[in-house]
Amino acid sequence: MASAKVAALARQDIIKAARTLTWSKRMTKWSVLVDRKELPARPLVLHAACVPPNDATNSHQAVAILKDLGFETRYEGKPA
Repeated sequence: MASAKVAALARQDIIKAARTLTWSKRMTKWSVLVDRKELPARPLVLHAACVPPNDATNSHQAVAILKDLGFETRYEGKPA
């Protein structure tokens, strides 16, 4: 189950976090497009919620939240 902070995220929280998240590692299997920028789904959600990387929210929960907020998600670079 996603943590309370993660579950309370709004679309604007994700957009704001996408502007400040820099990702230099290999892209994760699940990603999201925000303003034509591809970012890793779970790290972006955790960054937006200001929770640590060891938060209990998993990738599938993060993707579901992003889809519910109207973002395009991808699996290994292909639309999901």
